[in-house]
Amino acid sequence: MNLNQLRFANAVAATGSFTAAAAQCCVTQPTLSNGIGQLEDELGQRLFVRTTRKVGLTPFGAHILPYIAAVLSAQATLLLQTQTFLKPHKRLIRIGTSPLINANLLGLMLEPFRQQNPGVDVVLREMNMTDLYRMLDEGLLDFVFGVADVHKGSWISTHLYEEPLLFIPRGAIWPNRPRAQTVQLKDIADETFVMVPDACGLARATRALFRSERRTLHEYSGEAMSYQVLAQWAKLGIGAAILPQSKLPSDGSPAFPVCGKSGQAEMLGFAASWSRTGLQAPHLHDFADHLCKVVPAIVGGLEPGSTQ
Repeated sequence: MNLNQLRFANAVAATGSFTAAAAQCCVTQPTLSNGIGQLEDELGQRLFVRTTRKVGLTPFGAHILPYIAAVLSAQATLLLQTQTFLKPHKRLIRIGTSPLINANLLGLMLEPFRQQNPGVDVVLREMNMTDLYRMLDEGLLDFVFGVADVHKGSWISTHLYEEPLLFIPRGAIWPNRPRAQTVQLKDIADETFVMVPDACGLARATRALFRSERRTLHEYSGEAMSYQVLAQWAKLGIGAAILPQSKLPSDGSPAFPVCGKSGQAEMLGFAASWSRTGLQAPHLHDFADHLCKVVPAIVGGLEPGSTQ
């Protein structure tokens, strides 16, 4: 077992495609396939179900994927801390991101700062929110991008963007409703929903959404370990699901914007947070100003709910 094999598996799980994963990892598809095959042989179980149309996680793969991600995260932490110690003069911005963050929008928000500050390295870490906020408290991260929430008084937060929440029906069937039509929360309140662990903010936001309209959220007893699995389970008929627009699968499964009593689309907001006392270096203050002043103009220029 080696880190490349773990990266290959993580990339396939994220993209749902061996071809896309190979491109992401900058290797040929046979190299990636062989690496994953060797990893599966060593682990003793298949990680993926391969068909002519798609690639999905096996139950074993869904169970083991978080541990693969943890190993890769630990390696990234080791490299970052090594670089910080050996090159203390190097200007770094350490950003922790929730898995829910729209990667395309993240690139749009960061690129202008990178172009204007070529001597600053932006280092991204994707982890669950509990670990990210702990690392922010401990000074191991400079900024955290995640679901907007009520944070400690020692943190400063600024709004980044928001996107609509969409309902994926159980078994990918929602009779007599065109794809573009919305659904009201009261119309789906009797459904049983598959959920991800309360680590990224989606589960908490979903529960808060139901509480806000005094509805009971019926949760499936099991938990999906990724958004891909969440959508797959909904399609299999295990339960319905709610996902932000940017995390919808690209397989054409039906999904409907969720509206509240007022008829307005239910939105999931994202914010950047940082310590009131942690930004000692000038380039960190410059980046905080970028988040507060430049990013709103970037996001404001996009269509509402855009997942560009």
